[in-house]
Amino acid sequence: MVWQANLKDAQLELESERTLREEVAGSAKELEKKYKSLEADLLHAQQDLLSSERARKDLQAEKEEIADEMQTANRLCL
Repeated sequence: MVWQANLKDAQLELESERTLREEVAGSAKELEKKYKSLEADLLHAQQDLLSSERARKDLQAEKEEIADEMQTANRLCL
């Protein structure tokens, strides 16, 4: 009788451990998906940043070129 109660307790504990293990595995899968999504978002943001930096440099160069042209035009008008 006592051994049956012990067996029942062990079975309940085993089932509880299985359930917990499945929940942890499910959570780990969800976290992995979130991690991969965030990693992809980060890569996209880095690419956008590089693109923005290139555009900023191009605009800065164009601005400097226009400023030089304006100085040249002003000298010619004087």
